[in-house]
Amino acid sequence: MAWFFGYIIFIGLVLGAGYLIVARTMGQPVAKRNIGYALPWMLVGLAIALIPTLVTLGGPTIWNSFYLTYVILTGLWLISWPLRKRKAGGLLLNAGRTWHNKCLFWIGLVEVVVAAIITWISWVSLTDFPNASNTVVHTSLKIAFWWMLAILIVSLGLNRLELRENGLCFLYNFIPWQRMKSYAWETNYPNTLTIRLQPRMVFLPGIMSIRVPEAQRDRIDQILKDCISFSPPDSLALS
Repeated sequence: MAWFFGYIIFIGLVLGAGYLIVARTMGQPVAKRNIGYALPWMLVGLAIALIPTLVTLGGPTIWNSFYLTYVILTGLWLISWPLRKRKAGGLLLNAGRTWHNKCLFWIGLVEVVVAAIITWISWVSLTDFPNASNTVVHTSLKIAFWWMLAILIVSLGLNRLELRENGLCFLYNFIPWQRMKSYAWETNYPNTLTIRLQPRMVFLPGIMSIRVPEAQRDRIDQILKDCISFSPPDSLALS
């Protein structure tokens, strides 16, 4: 059970640090909303953390399946972005990298270091079992998983906020204008854009906040006024 309590402590530290950073850069209302949105995903992480108990029943096959599935799905998601992006139409404004992108980029660099360390440790461990083919497969998939995770986070960090004819492109996602109900700028943090939108699934958040580059704020505001039916501030209550 030590790993379980360790996970709970780790999640608490992550939530606390995340809240302080977001509250300082984007305001407490945004930080509170982000905490609420993050909790369900933390529960998903807890479920994943429980997977080791299944390993005793199914052996490394369960981990191998998990690693392989993640690598394939994540790789396809990244590679398919140019095709998915076509739905967004022509470019109206390339707003550049946001605060979120820059944070993810540095987190991605840390993940690259983690992946490199895991690769080295795994390579050393293989020397102890040079003829065990199942160990080689398991280790290779584990290494591929950690490098794919690093590639994903770095890619998100290098991605840019784009406003296009049919919607907004952010973090490898296309959000059509039709899904956006209204928008507003945070009062105390004028570069923080908050958009109320129609979530694709019930459990997904209905509000998205982005800290945009200051130089692009006015241009973004003008495009949003033209593309979103309702204008701020009356259409969106931020609390």
